[in-house]
Amino acid sequence: MKIFIYSRKSKWTGRGESVENQVQMCREYIERNIEGARDAEIEVYEDEGYSGKNTNRPEFQRMMKKMKAGDCGYLVCYKLDRIGRNIIDIASLVEELNKLNISFISIKENFDTSTPLGKTMLYIAGIFAQMEREQIAERIKDNMSMLARDGRWLGGNTPLGFSSQKEEKVVVGDKVKTSYRLQIKEDEIETVRFIFKEYEEKQALHKVVEYFLKHDIRSRRGNEYTNDRVKAILTNPVYCTADEAAYDYYDSLGCQLCFDRKDADGSRGLIAYARTSSTVYTNKVNPPKEWIIAIGNHKGVIPGEVFVKIQKLVGANSVKGESFRKVRNEIALLSGILYCSCGHAMRPKYYNVRQVLEDGTRKFSYICPYKDDTHGEKCNVPNVPGNDLDLEICKQLFAYAEPGSPVSNLLKDMKKNISDSKEESFDEETVLEKAIAEKEKRMERLLQTLTEAGRSPEFISRVDSEIARLSKECQDMKAEAKKIENKGGFSKIQISQVDLLISELRNFKEEFNSLSVPKKREYLKLLLDKVVWDGDKAHIFLSGSH
Repeated sequence: MKIFIYSRKSKWTGRGESVENQVQMCREYIERNIEGARDAEIEVYEDEGYSGKNTNRPEFQRMMKKMKAGDCGYLVCYKLDRIGRNIIDIASLVEELNKLNISFISIKENFDTSTPLGKTMLYIAGIFAQMEREQIAERIKDNMSMLARDGRWLGGNTPLGFSSQKEEKVVVGDKVKTSYRLQIKEDEIETVRFIFKEYEEKQALHKVVEYFLKHDIRSRRGNEYTNDRVKAILTNPVYCTADEAAYDYYDSLGCQLCFDRKDADGSRGLIAYARTSSTVYTNKVNPPKEWIIAIGNHKGVIPGEVFVKIQKLVGANSVKGESFRKVRNEIALLSGILYCSCGHAMRPKYYNVRQVLEDGTRKFSYICPYKDDTHGEKCNVPNVPGNDLDLEICKQLFAYAEPGSPVSNLLKDMKKNISDSKEESFDEETVLEKAIAEKEKRMERLLQTLTEAGRSPEFISRVDSEIARLSKECQDMKAEAKKIENKGGFSKIQISQVDLLISELRNFKEEFNSLSVPKKREYLKLLLDKVVWDGDKAHIFLSGSH
């Protein structure tokens, strides 16, 4: 029988319920309460630094996979919320464990799902755990709402055209509380005004980007302006004047407004909170109903009437743009893979609908958008016939897949070099292990001499010093052995990547022609890192080859 122990901690704090403490308490409970535990095989799964808001945790998922394949009898955890705080996740887990005939035990609450009472109490406790999580979220939202009423800047990168200014004010108990407010930067705000004016006239993001590229105008961080960057500026409420038009617009979206309509006199700008939420380092825009809109402590830049007009234009054009791009990208195999030698991703441009190949496929070319947007002033790389390039790249890949091809031989040599390096590291690790074992035995012998009677203080002092020296050497050697072990693990990853590439190339020719265009594109992205067009030749870079 196998018994699994699961532990989780959101972040390391160095206190109390560390994953090590959780595991130890689970082991003690198993030994005391589970029959046959002495003969059972115990496997431990630990997730440290992961929230309990969902079950998307590496060790938890690995444990679930092994439970479905193995003969696990019990899943033991220190506390229910170590598994999760969402009742849906907990209910799903219990249902899955029941199907697998696995009992779930939470030692803190003393729940055992092998009994009807334990199962019922588990569901009840799960409801309370979810309620606690929702209450925490509600308190955070309330606190943010209170901060919003002061119009303060809560930190982070300031929007283009603004800097943050520190303020200090005395509060209850003579405590000084520091806050920040936005202040206009005149040298940058003119760029913001130009973006709004240009977009209102041209009603196209790429026209604004085209102007910036042509005149080599870059962002605060020195990056080129893109459609997304310009759109983010156009839709940021921080530039909008807090007037009645702005109030009515955000009220119609269902946002939480922290001011009354009568306060929207146009003397200051707006500030928004909770517009985005971070999910794995990517900002995701929340629904407008979650936004908190307040009057800031800075001057508005764009009148509400103009700002609202632009929001509607951006929204309408975004819908058109999404459907337009989806239709235009049904034929080009190298979309997302092909780059111009100037560094910009190339995009397909289709010919007239009557210009087709013999099989009815529409003709197109790949063009560099940077050349297009700057009218050839910043890039003059010629367009390339798309149908011909797609066909030629596939032919080259078919040739790579042949046994004995230069690429096939290169991959085999690469795998051999990695394997040889791995064997050398294993030899070095063996030598270190032996040296560590010898030093540990010597320390044991020295410790034994200290227990013998009649030893002088000077002798004891010398032995202590020698033990300390050997202990330090052991620690250094173990650290070096760990590096070698990690290197070996990295070698395994490298070998698996090369094996995958060899396998995919071997099967490529047989499978490729039977796939749809979107599937072919996915296959190409697996094999290719990128293809670079220099105006004369296309340079192919295989995945993992550089």
